[in-house]
Amino acid sequence: MAKPRRTLPRLSSCARAADAVLRELSQATNVGQLESIVDAICRDLGFRHFALIHHDDLNSDECGKVKIIKYPSAVERRIICEGGWRRDPVIRACFFSPCAFRWSELPSIVEMGRHEYRCLELGAASGLDDGITVPFQLLGDCLGSCTFAGTSRVPRSSDVLGIAQMVGVFAFQAARRIMTSPRSAPAGRPKLHPRPRDCVVLSGRGMSNKEIARALSLTPRTVDGYLTEARQTFDVHDRTELVLRALFAGEVGAQEINRGQPE
Repeated sequence: MAKPRRTLPRLSSCARAADAVLRELSQATNVGQLESIVDAICRDLGFRHFALIHHDDLNSDECGKVKIIKYPSAVERRIICEGGWRRDPVIRACFFSPCAFRWSELPSIVEMGRHEYRCLELGAASGLDDGITVPFQLLGDCLGSCTFAGTSRVPRSSDVLGIAQMVGVFAFQAARRIMTSPRSAPAGRPKLHPRPRDCVVLSGRGMSNKEIARALSLTPRTVDGYLTEARQTFDVHDRTELVLRALFAGEVGAQEINRGQPE
C-alpha cells in the first residue's frame, strides 16, 4: 500500500526553529538587542516593519509598558502623536481575535467603515501594504500585540501566519520581561473565599444585595458583609471596581457573569 503523501513539514525541523527563536529572544537583555533580533526575524519572514506595543496611551513612557516600533515615520506619527491607535482597525481587531490574523481578514473580525478603510489606505501608501498581527493577553495586564507589516517579497502573509504567531508571542514576552523592573513584579494575587466570590459574581450581573441574598439563601446583611470583605481584599470602594479587579485577578471568569446561579 502506498504511503499517504505528507503535506506538512517535519515537526522536528519546526521544533528546532522554534527552539532557536526562543533561545535568541530569551537571551535579549535590553531593548536594543531585542529590536535587532525581531528586526532580523521580521525580514526573514518577508516583512520590512514591526511593532511590539501595549494598547495603552502610546504617548506615555510608563515603566512596564511595551512600545517598540519600527514603522515608517508618517505611520508612527499618525498612530502615536495623533492618537490614531485608539480607532485603528488592526488594534481593535485584537480584542476579538484569539490568535494571529492577516490584515486581509479584518472585515470578518471587526466592522469596517470609511474611517477603517482609510486607515489601511494611509498605511499602504507609506509601505504597510500587508501585515500579520498577533494579539497578546496576560491576566491583569492590558492588551498588547506584535505586528509584522509591509511585505518586501513573496511569500505573502498567509504563508507565514503560523510562524508569526509563535514569534509574536515569544517576542512580546521578551519585551515585557525587559520593560518590567524587578521591583514592579506583582505580589501574590488576592484570593476570595467561596461565598464572597459568589456574591461578587452575582453583583457583576447587576443584582442588588436583596436579590443576591434571595439567590444564595442568605440574609441581605450577610451579603453586605461578604461584599465588604471582598472590597477589602482588593482594596476597592465600589461594586464596579470590585468586579473588574476580581476579573483581572482571575478570581471570577467573564463567562460566569452570564451563567446561572452559583452552587
